[in-house]
Amino acid sequence: MKPKDTKILIYTIMPAVAVVAGLFILLAGKKMKKKIRHKKEQIADEGYETAGDILFPLKKASSKYRQQFN
Repeated sequence: MKPKDTKILIYTIMPAVAVVAGLFILLAGKKMKKKIRHKKEQIADEGYETAGDILFPLKKASSKYRQQFN
């Protein structure tokens, strides 16, 4: 490939890659916002402050509250 062909290839592919990456980031952000909004609506429907802890517990329990056998 000639240097001129390489430059043309770079100038045409790089913007396309940037657009695809931008769309991916935009769609991922919208999905995350929708998920958070759904959780907040569900907590608000329950009507009490600790609904978030009960409806959506942490994935991994803290070692502080781990069940201990005597």
